[in-house]
Order: sequence, then structure tokens, then C-alpha cells
Amino acid sequence: MDINERCRSLPIIRTQKVEWTEGKKKDNVITMPYPKYSNEVGSWIKSFYSLDIADKDYVEHMQEIKNKQISELSRDETLSRITSVIRSERFCTGALAEAIENGSLEELCVHLHEVSQE
Repeated sequence: MDINERCRSLPIIRTQKVEWTEGKKKDNVITMPYPKYSNEVGSWIKSFYSLDIADKDYVEHMQEIKNKQISELSRDETLSRITSVIRSERFCTGALAEAIENGSLEELCVHLHEVSQE
């Protein structure tokens, strides 16, 4: 399967509400709230990585495309942006949830399918 076929195989993640846990304090230990992602989101992330379409140099590439609108992105730039969204969750709890809730991740997936038609 070539890169375009793998990109088109990525399911489109739909915009949805993400539930959050409540913060807790027990025995002087504070647990901060965090998003509870649905099974659909977990499966989608697993698919993204199993299709081997993640941009390993996304940090560098994001500097080049940070001001571009989604509709202006090439296939590879779209993959950079999607990788950035997924990876940003490791550094900023809720970053992925925001992209899911505001529809930008769905828009990126739809755009990826469109630019992978070649």
C-alpha cells in the first residue's frame, strides 16, 4: 500500500464532546483532571500509528506551516499537523481534546483524504 492509500485508510475522527475526570485530593496527593477519550479516539490514534504515516520531523515542519490554513496544506503538511496534534497531548493535557471538540481534527482528516486522491 502506498502512502496515499495509507492516508485514505485512516478513519475520519468525528467532532465530539470529550469527558474529563474530576481532580481529586486524597492523602495529600492531588490528581489533576484529565480527558477520558472514547474507544473511538483510542482506535483512531492506534490506526494512525499502525499506518506508518506519522511525521517523525513534525516539530521542524510545524515551524514552516504554522500560519497555513488547513485548506492550504499538502498531504505531508497535513500529516505533520495531525502528528503535532496527537503528540501535543503528551506535553499539554487536553490539547487533543480541544482539537476533537473544535472540529479541527475532523477537518484535518477530511482534508487528508482529499489531498491523498492523487
